[in-house]
Amino acid sequence: MTVIHTRPIDRQMHRAGPALFVILLGLCAAASAIPAQAAPNHVVADLSEDLVEITSGYHGTELLLFGAYRGMPGDDLILEVRGPSTDLLQRRKEQKAGIWVNVETVKWMAVPSFYHLFSTRPLTEIAGSEALSDARIGADTLGLRMAQAAGGNNGHGAGDDSVIGAPVAGTAAQTEGLARNMTRMGLWGTKSNAVATQQDMLYRTALSLPSNVPPGAYVIRVLHFRDGVAINESKTDMNVRKAGLSALIYRFAHDYSLFYGLFAIAFAVASGWLAAAAFRRG
Repeated sequence: MTVIHTRPIDRQMHRAGPALFVILLGLCAAASAIPAQAAPNHVVADLSEDLVEITSGYHGTELLLFGAYRGMPGDDLILEVRGPSTDLLQRRKEQKAGIWVNVETVKWMAVPSFYHLFSTRPLTEIAGSEALSDARIGADTLGLRMAQAAGGNNGHGAGDDSVIGAPVAGTAAQTEGLARNMTRMGLWGTKSNAVATQQDMLYRTALSLPSNVPPGAYVIRVLHFRDGVAINESKTDMNVRKAGLSALIYRFAHDYSLFYGLFAIAFAVASGWLAAAAFRRG
């Protein structure tokens, strides 16, 4: 299983503390120095670390997402963390003759592999559904598309991910099922009252990355809301990449999938033969 290798968060934050303090002071001074009429909606975003390396030695990490904004009492912030898009298979099972079998397989196209929202208050209290949709906030604004997969027609879902027909929008039940599965794996989530603000100028929140976080380019959006309307947004980037031995295995498995499969089979056969030989001698 791929895991994240990094320093423990308490030691990491302890070492980064002085630097973050200086950065926050600079952001505070910058926010105070911005003329109210020149840039009333300015917002700045940054991360304690913008590069996470995945190796085989750690089980997740936590980053600090922080920044500055020029706000007013009653303003709100919504932070969106979105990972690289991927295609996913979703199977529905039914019990037939006492056996659970796959009766439907659909393929979701271009699904965010990681999607987390953090906000100062519950989303429904910050803005209405129309304003959130205009700001592209929430799973229902992702424009998820799905298509029937060939594996769903044989009653077994044997792993054939070829698409039958043109992609269409999923039903509410299918979309909810996808969101539920992604949330259970820790890859999607929404946290209300999770963004701390100070003097309507500084904000911060903790971003937890699970051990199964997908590698790739991540985009973090910070949206500043006032009276239910998004008045400004800022973006920053983060990269998650595999490193060390796990990176070599990952690249080999993807670039030379046939040889990787043959090697895995040969390794399994050799391991079984050695184990059998050891038992015979014993």
